[in-house]
Amino acid sequence: MKITLDLVRGTLRQALGRESFIASFITRVEETASCSTACITQDGQLHINPEFVGAYVSSEQELVCLLLHEILHPLFGHFVYGPGDLENLGADMVINATISQVFAQVSGNGSLFCKFYGPSGVEGLLRPGSRLGDSRYAGLYNAFYGGSPRGAGAKLSTGEVIQTLSILAPTVDIHTVALLGSHGSASNAGGGTSSLSGLSAETRSAIAADLKKAVQHAMGNHAGYNQDLYTFFLEVLKSHLSMKRALLAHFATRQKLDRFKVFGQRRRASTSPIPLHPSKRDLVLLSAGIVPFHFHNHLQANTAQHHGLAVYLDVSGSVNQHLPQIIGILQSLKGDLTTIFLFSNKVEEVSFQTLLAGRVTTTYGTDFNCIAQSILDRGYDKAVILTDGYATLHQDQAAQLRKARVRTLAVLFGGKQDCPEFEPFGDVVQLEDIAH
Repeated sequence: MKITLDLVRGTLRQALGRESFIASFITRVEETASCSTACITQDGQLHINPEFVGAYVSSEQELVCLLLHEILHPLFGHFVYGPGDLENLGADMVINATISQVFAQVSGNGSLFCKFYGPSGVEGLLRPGSRLGDSRYAGLYNAFYGGSPRGAGAKLSTGEVIQTLSILAPTVDIHTVALLGSHGSASNAGGGTSSLSGLSAETRSAIAADLKKAVQHAMGNHAGYNQDLYTFFLEVLKSHLSMKRALLAHFATRQKLDRFKVFGQRRRASTSPIPLHPSKRDLVLLSAGIVPFHFHNHLQANTAQHHGLAVYLDVSGSVNQHLPQIIGILQSLKGDLTTIFLFSNKVEEVSFQTLLAGRVTTTYGTDFNCIAQSILDRGYDKAVILTDGYATLHQDQAAQLRKARVRTLAVLFGGKQDCPEFEPFGDVVQLEDIAH
């Protein structure tokens, strides 16, 4: 099978959708012996070993397995575990199970993994349909491949898989297993090109949105059969999604200094001997049989202005479990936001970098009155509020917000479906509805 750029892009669009970002992310295909199997670099180059491809990749389903295997590593954050054999084996087990079951139809139930790995021993952990029986690996294997569509699937993180392998797998077994891809090693990335571990937050977000759309479509058609693994994978993707900038732009404010760009248009007048967009005056002259020496054209020019986003993030005790996901989503705004407001029973303005570093202070209680007072004191006309929705707003504070004509975007997470306190002031949406 000759792997070309057209074949790679066509295969990805067939598997993930016609508008697949990942398909356009791949910019070049190069055959090389510098990597033992295949790898993708952070600038979109696919490096493949022709001997490996000739032996193991003979269908588009097997190509899907190979491409998704490399793409998923940075989304799972597997490079943080280090380049050890044990860590690489655990990461590959999680990824191969995800591809084989969540992307079951387009991957041929992990057809490449079945061809590349044997069905017994430690290799059997890396493919579906293994015969592990009563071996030491059976319990770990069944956590991902055994059981019914609901209730018996994967509940182990990659870190927990690695810890389990450190107990179960003798070192000699691990050394004998050949693994797919580069695993973050620059030496395996073809000519020293850096690996996918260096992808920007924006690129990871686009890839995550691509995969989320594809996997939701696949599960809607009952293409997968492990509901727990599907849910686990969606949780992984959530930490890389970003908030929709077009929606946020409607709630940007001039009263806060940030680097958030708001795009618009303005009318610009120009003169030319050609009637590109003639003014009414020019049209009147033309209708009277008079041809102007110069036409006064009215053009629409694109503009970009720096506004601010007054983002209030709930850090009360009840939302602690959701903060890692929310911070992951907010990370896409690190180039736009200078500061962010953390609130519990009081509001504290901190640098955005402080939030990304995980340094959060809280009183553990919560109310919306402190947000209202902060908005009024600073004279903001718009604000974005991320909360689980379990708090109250006093009537006098609400009246002052109405008098100041404040507009808010309330973004809910954690399961609550409404927020009557902020409904009079603007949109109330679910976090997953504005992340992409």
